[in-house]
This record gives sequence, structure tokens and C-alpha cells, in this order.
Amino acid sequence: MSNAVAALLGLEQQLRKAPSLAQLFYTLVNQADSCVPYTQGLLLVGEVGQTQIVAASDIPTLDYTSAYIFWAERLSQEIARAGKAEQQQVLTVADCSEALALEWQSLGIPDLLLWQPLVVEARDNAFAGALLLFQATPWREAELGIARHLGTSAGHALFALRGQRRLSGIRARLRQRRPLLLLLGLLTLLSFWPLRLSALAPVQVVARQPHVITSPLEGAVEQIHVQPNQRVVPGDPLISLQSAELASEEAIARQSLLVAQSELKTVQQSGFLDAREKGRLAELEARVRLQQAQWQQSQDRLARAEIRADMAGVAVLGDPGEWTGRPVKVGERILLIADPGQVEFEVMLPVKDSIALLPGTEVRVFLDNDPLHAWSAQLKHAGYEPRQTPEQQMAYRLVASLMPHEGAEPRIGLRGTAKVYGERVTLFFYLFRRPITSVRQWLGW
Repeated sequence: MSNAVAALLGLEQQLRKAPSLAQLFYTLVNQADSCVPYTQGLLLVGEVGQTQIVAASDIPTLDYTSAYIFWAERLSQEIARAGKAEQQQVLTVADCSEALALEWQSLGIPDLLLWQPLVVEARDNAFAGALLLFQATPWREAELGIARHLGTSAGHALFALRGQRRLSGIRARLRQRRPLLLLLGLLTLLSFWPLRLSALAPVQVVARQPHVITSPLEGAVEQIHVQPNQRVVPGDPLISLQSAELASEEAIARQSLLVAQSELKTVQQSGFLDAREKGRLAELEARVRLQQAQWQQSQDRLARAEIRADMAGVAVLGDPGEWTGRPVKVGERILLIADPGQVEFEVMLPVKDSIALLPGTEVRVFLDNDPLHAWSAQLKHAGYEPRQTPEQQMAYRLVASLMPHEGAEPRIGLRGTAKVYGERVTLFFYLFRRPITSVRQWLGW
């Protein structure tokens, strides 16, 4: 027994000196025979039911496709299912299932198997793996005792090397990722940086309180006499409606009035001789008054077919050629007369970019004709309901008043981009506002 004890102490010393798991595995399967005799040895590592063969005696490199290794793994799974993986046991061919027993015999493996679990006493004898030792002759009781002691020593060595490798790996990864962690910490701090929430939206310069020119009659446009942004003064012709029919109505009404007046004059002259004719005077006088009113109405309609400016300003309209021959209804807007010195900004804020806005909120406007110069404005009012834009998008209409400034006012009709400011938020919310909104809508929070 003294030789066996000396061999066990020497083996334990080699286990303590193993610099890596690979060296530990090699020592267990190739040098444990100095303490416990066996012909072939395998080493399993892992939890119960999840073990893997990591080393075999006299084999430098494992071939997991070989029949021997495949059979040993299935045998270990069968032992785990039987609930005997955590106890030392000696198995024979008769102790296995029929399929495994036939393979055992066909592979030429020795008839006896010593299943020695590797336990970690520091972790309440937790299962860390197992040694599978094969030989043809039975083991003595003293050899089984040495195998149990070897199982605890090997389990502790396996636990120690795994923990050391894990800690060293963590330290190495931390050292390698220190710049990344510092950058991550800096980004985390920056994510709490406060800044004002803002949104970008299309903007257009529009007139403030313009004079709307509408159609006074139902008809068709004959000609637009002004061009976009053309200056006009009171009395300048703006629009001509088709008046041929109105002129015919005026001529007919005038002719009807002349006929009625002539008939009234004839009756007045003959009334002195014929009493019956004198009785028609009241009727004819009423007819003359009616015809005169109809003639005056037709004159007024004909006069209104020519629309003139009643204030000074600039004409605001689209392409004048598109109005030629276009039918219009009474009250339909045709163009605007605006004061070029009284302008404001119309912002169409998309619904997807909507933010909380209050009257007086700051608005910065960058027009396309001068993108380097920003116009300062204040939010005047915002629409509560979105409307559809020409680009087939739903947007809220915002009106911003131009702040006092030096120089000329921006020209009506100019377009650009407006930056509308809202409340103060963190940088994280500023960057991820849209993804957060999308996730909440998708999850239904």
C-alpha cells in the first residue's frame, strides 16, 4: 500500500502543477494507472446529463465521429438517466441496455468498467465529471478507495483551473476592452445631457391678412391680367370673366326697357282721347320700373365681370394660364392681394415628427434661396387636426410670426425648412424618440 499511496501523492502533485485544463486532462487519463490499474481510460467533463468526453488514454486527439467515443457518450447518458452518475460503481456488459452491450462486445472493450465521478467538495460535492476506467480483472476494495480519493482531488483541480481560467479570461477581456468600456461610460454620461427637443418641417412664406379676390359671378375666367408677385394699385384690372352672355342679357334688358317706355308714352298720349287706354297707365308704369331694374341688374353683373384691385399690394397666385377658360363659382378664391411688408411663415409639421408645442415657441427658418441665413420666428398658433399636404402626407399646420429684424422681408412664396423647438429632454430621448414611439405602438403600452 505504501507504493500506491506514494503514487497517489505524486499524481496529486502533478494535478496541482497542471498549468492548463488540457494538461490536467492528459494527466488524469494517462497517469492515473499508477494509482488505480486500468487498460483504457476516458474523461468526461460537465454537469450530470450534459457531459462531454474531453480526453482518452493513449489518444492525443479525440475523433468524435469514432464508434468508441460515440458509444462512451451514449453510455454516460444512460448512466445519468438511471440517476447513478454521482456515485462510484463497477459496471459490466450485463448492466447496460441490449444495444450498448452488443456494441461493447463488438468494440473489443474490456468487460469491466469503473465509473468514478469527479466531485467538488468545496461546492457540496457537486458533480464536475467522471473517469471511465476499463480493465478485464476486478478492482480490489483498496483500489476503489484510492479511486474515490482521486475523484475528489481531480474534481478540486478541475474546479480550480476552471475558475482561474474564467477569472483570467475576464481580466484579459477587461484589459482589452478598457477603452471600449471607457467609451461606453462616456456615452452613458452624454445620454443624460439636456437639450431642446426639435423637429424639422417644410415651411413657406405666406402673406399675413391678405385680401382675398373671389369670383362675384358664376361663369368662366376669360383672362388674368396680373402675374405672380406683380405690384398693383387700386383700380388696376385683375381678372376678366367671360362677358358675352352678360352683354347679351344687358342688351336684351335695355331693349325691353325701351319697348316698355315707348308703349307707356303711346298710352299717355292717347289717354286724353280714350278713357280705356288711360286705365292701363298704372300697369305700364310698373312694367317700365321692372324693366329698368332688370336692366340695372344686368349692367351691374356686366360691370362685375371685370374685377379690379381695391388696395395696393402684390398679386399672389399660381400660373395665370391655368385659369383661362376655367369655370368658377360665386365666392371661389382666384388670387390674393397681399402687402409684401406683412408676411409670416406657414409650417407643415408631419404627424410622425409632432412634438409638444406652446404659443411663443422658437422657430428657426432656413429658406432655400439663402440656406446660410436663419430667420427667427415665434409660433403664433398650431392646428389641432392634421391635414393632407400636396405630398399626400398628414401634417399639422403651424403659423409663425416673423421676429423684428433689419433688412427687407422675405418674398412671399419662398420655401425652405423650419426647425421647431419644444421642451428640454435628454440626449438619449432625443436620439431614440422615434424608435421608442414605434416600440410602444407595436407593444401597445
